[in-house]
Amino acid sequence: MLSAKAKLSGFTLIELFLVICLIAVLAAMLLPALAVSGPSKTARCMSNLKQINLGYMMWASDHAGKFPNEVGIANKGAMEFVSTGYASLQFRSLSDYLKSPNVFICRLDKARQLATSTKNLRDENVSYFINLDATANNPSHTILAGDRNLQANGQPVESGLFELTTNLEMSWTHDLHLRGGVLAFTDGHVQFVKTNDLNSFIRSQPLSTNHFAVP
Repeated sequence: MLSAKAKLSGFTLIELFLVICLIAVLAAMLLPALAVSGPSKTARCMSNLKQINLGYMMWASDHAGKFPNEVGIANKGAMEFVSTGYASLQFRSLSDYLKSPNVFICRLDKARQLATSTKNLRDENVSYFINLDATANNPSHTILAGDRNLQANGQPVESGLFELTTNLEMSWTHDLHLRGGVLAFTDGHVQFVKTNDLNSFIRSQPLSTNHFAVP
């Protein structure tokens, strides 16, 4: 027969229930934080940029092998908007090919809002930069687009027209994906690039200077 002291040292059903509830609450709080930069979110971002890449390929196929930044507004391009540095004005040209505005926003980008349609895109609806010097005839390693959370020489790249030169020390901020970011290339492939590898991609560009429209 158990002594009174032994009975008092055990858990009651109510205490056990409270412990289980506490564990469940803690799990509910921690799991979303752990999932923020998980593989599924990175894969979704890669899928977005893959679709943007495809949109550019289809656009070029219908416009004599040229991208929107090489074609005037009269022919549904965005060449006149290059000097403004607005990425959204370039991406609007893809509205006949990419109907959903979802592909232009990363789910990890809390500073951006979903647009009502691709035709109504503004920079606050876009998570990705676009290389305004990219053409459909560039080598396969030419960067076309990528995550906007870039930093140059340790300073975050601001929205607008950014001049990328090969002597800059480029890296990613931690605003979106941890330890890296996603880049899309003119041959249609996309790749997750770690921070330590970013500069090697930058220095392999065929042009010594590229102009990015950063939203």
